[in-house]
Formats: sequence, C-alpha cells, structure tokens
Amino acid sequence: MLRFILCLSLAGAVFSAPAVAQQKSSERNPVADSGAGTIAVVNQWASRDDDIWCVAAKAALQRGAAWRDRLYVVGVASAAQSQYGAETITFTFRPSADQLAQAKSGSSSVRGIGNNLSINAANRRCQREPDFY
Repeated sequence: MLRFILCLSLAGAVFSAPAVAQQKSSERNPVADSGAGTIAVVNQWASRDDDIWCVAAKAALQRGAAWRDRLYVVGVASAAQSQYGAETITFTFRPSADQLAQAKSGSSSVRGIGNNLSINAANRRCQREPDFY
C-alpha cells in the first residue's frame, strides 16, 4: 500500500511539472499592451524562443485573438533600446498591410521581423517536457 501511494505521488509530480514550467515562463516574462492587437513580451530571463511564443499566444488569447489568428513579430528591442530595461519582442495579431508585406514563413525565431505563427502553433510551444538535467 505504501508503494502504491509513493508511486501515485511520484506520477503526480512528473505529470504536473510541465504545467509548473508553463506558469513559471509567464511569470518571468511580463506582457505589456502596445496598441490594438499588439503586445510586447519583456524577456527578462533570456528565455527560449518557445517560452516567448507561449507567453505571446496566451496574452493574445486573453486580449480577444482567435486560435486561427496569426502572431507576427513586428519589433525587437534590445535591453538598451527598450523602455522596460530588458529585451522586448513586440507581436501583433492585427497586422497592418505594411506588416503583412514583411511577413516571412519558415522561421520561428522571435528575433526576425515578419516571422509568424498561428496562435494555435505558438500555444503548442507551451507543452514542454520536464527538464531532467
């Protein structure tokens, strides 16, 4: 019986780790509104691109974006250039005609103006395996 309880506890810890990692990612990278349909993700902890896409997708959904909408990278500011004191990546889910003309496919880097993912694809970046290093 004790082994069974121990196994259940261990399984709960293993399967809840991705949710905890997701929560930590959004806490580390605050989001600021930058206009209609535009958000800025402040990369305070040198997060991976997947973490930044994840935070941007969640923020866009909270602001009325649909799952089929696309997130476009429209600005990248270094810590020295940003008003937030950390690297800031600006996304929009309501692109202008000029921003659509700059759209690029084939790269999911958050540091390329015009790179884009659907909200659904960006949100899938949140699903991570626990790190066992």
